Amino acid sequence: MEKKKNLIRFNVRNVKYALPDGKGGFLPFVDMGTSTKLALEVDSSTKDIYGDGRRIIHYVNEKGKTGTLTQNNICDEYEIAMGRKIKTAKGLADIKPMKSVSHVLYFEIEQMDGDNAISVAKTMLYGVTSSRPSEDYDQTTDDLNESSFELPLVIDGTPLLSADGKVYKDEKGNEARVWQLTSTPDDPDYDKFGDEVVLPTLGTDAETPETPAE
Repeated sequence: MEKKKNLIRFNVRNVKYALPDGKGGFLPFVDMGTSTKLALEVDSSTKDIYGDGRRIIHYVNEKGKTGTLTQNNICDEYEIAMGRKIKTAKGLADIKPMKSVSHVLYFEIEQMDGDNAISVAKTMLYGVTSSRPSEDYDQTTDDLNESSFELPLVIDGTPLLSADGKVYKDEKGNEARVWQLTSTPDDPDYDKFGDEVVLPTLGTDAETPETPAE
């Protein structure tokens, strides 16, 4: 039976983060609270080189991704882990950050195919750093005025690994860098994806950039 094509994607949920364990791996994921929006954009630049009166090279340089995570509240535990808050004897203090903590961010979205069947896509973002979220409070009606908080993100990625666990290099010696990895119900170990950090690794029979599918 032909696989149904997903027509739309929507929602964002179950956002959590994992910190490095100091031994080359990652600690367990920690919940970040509820979210309302996640916007991701490619951070790239282009360069045109001309010769003989015409363009001879059009080079695209992808440097990673940037993003904004909008949440219903600020996750104080996350801000402490990022070095932007600290617990004092009298309360929680905002402090000048003296470090930049690279970590993994996990989230889920829903997708619907042509038969209105809904499935969940699970994604990990690698090499994530963030800056302090914005705060905006107002009371313009006699009802509850909810606030939202935008967390700026930078995604630098992580090296793609070969099946033997070493950093993958193509036939010309180039490394591949992975910004994000998404698992859907058709992928192996989908049910476990998100239990712990999964580093992007090629399978023994994986298609590589220099060996495209026939």
